[in-house]
Amino acid sequence: MKTLNDKLMLQDILAHLRDLMTQSGMAIQHSNCPNVRAVVTKTSGRTTENQFAVFKLMNEKGMYPIKNVTDQELKEAIDMQKKA
Repeated sequence: MKTLNDKLMLQDILAHLRDLMTQSGMAIQHSNCPNVRAVVTKTSGRTTENQFAVFKLMNEKGMYPIKNVTDQELKEAIDMQKKA
């Protein structure tokens, strides 16, 4: 049996949180009950906070490297999207 290390466990948690966010979005879109929408919206807010905490932890430990973009690169990306 393969032993899970920290990186694999965090990747799994991140994937499950991503799936939960997708399902929450679908539940909000397909519900006409204001109470259900409010509960799912509140829950999805907490899920995004948890997802970001896991992402930051992984990034700090070098498990999820990201490239910081310059203001110019960001502007170019925004301009490309406006043209599309």
